[in-house]
Amino acid sequence: MLKHRIVIHRHGELLGHFDANARMTRQAVMEIQGLFKAADGFRCELWVEAGERRILESGPDGIRVLGSDTLFTPVATG
Repeated sequence: MLKHRIVIHRHGELLGHFDANARMTRQAVMEIQGLFKAADGFRCELWVEAGERRILESGPDGIRVLGSDTLFTPVATG
């Protein structure tokens, strides 16, 4: 299941983002985007998981993951 990110702007300023990784992600994303109307000054960008970046530590006990970041790519709007 891919993660989706909705980046939310209002009147040209970034408000923040919302990450969704629910079972019904695509449907949930569409519902969430529907809450932010262009008539009210909102603009939403949809991004989809494209991979992951991991920070690793190598030591005598082996390799362990210290952290990870999800990498996103924008979804083309048509």
